[in-house]
Amino acid sequence: MYVHPDVPTLYLDACVELGITTDAASIARALTVGERIYRDALRRGQSLESSVREARAFWQDYNQQILAELAVPEGPARADLAHRLSERFWSPQSWRVFPEVHEVLGALRGAGLRLAIISNFTDALIAVCETHELDGYFECLIASATTGSQKPDTAIFKEALRRAGADPESSLHVGDNYVADVLGARAAGIDGVLLDRTRAGGRGMFDFALRDGIGGTDGVRLDCPVIAELRELLPLTTESGVPAQPVNDTENAS
Repeated sequence: MYVHPDVPTLYLDACVELGITTDAASIARALTVGERIYRDALRRGQSLESSVREARAFWQDYNQQILAELAVPEGPARADLAHRLSERFWSPQSWRVFPEVHEVLGALRGAGLRLAIISNFTDALIAVCETHELDGYFECLIASATTGSQKPDTAIFKEALRRAGADPESSLHVGDNYVADVLGARAAGIDGVLLDRTRAGGRGMFDFALRDGIGGTDGVRLDCPVIAELRELLPLTTESGVPAQPVNDTENAS
């Protein structure tokens, strides 16, 4: 899924609706600061979304920083605006499904594979998936904020395997963040596939590979399969002649 129409526009529209005077260039500068905050937290190994309280606290502080960059004065009013920005981001109406997703998930289910979502996200994950009619494809929807563990920690992967009744050796994890998804899955004994939609002109997304210091996958040699969209996953699930049991990822977007 992706934020609709994209993250900068979401912030710009939300700020305007909340009465904040700003423009696209100012939003872009503020989000650059926000991205630095996010990356620094990852580099420190900070847990961001292992509980609902933790997720709300991190993103509240994140949005407070965004608003500070937009010259919104500190105080209760700014705190309220930051909260409303977070709620806007987590709203099901702020997300859209990439065009091939229903087709591919249907094909995987039709092949008899068991599917699960593992997402670093809040408890809004279920509502997002239900609203966009994704929930019916999956054995379980696992949000880090309700599981007590976030990728790349192995506990969240093991919980998905347990709920899906799957073995790590016959499972595959697909995600758009090399560290969280590929290295995290590998530590749990699961093979990983990196989804880099920027190779196919992906829209509405930050460069998640860049967040991990890779700088995008073009020209970078990685030790895992890299796909540009989910249709490319289908051959990977049957290469050995025995279907794998994919454990799929939905991003925050977060």
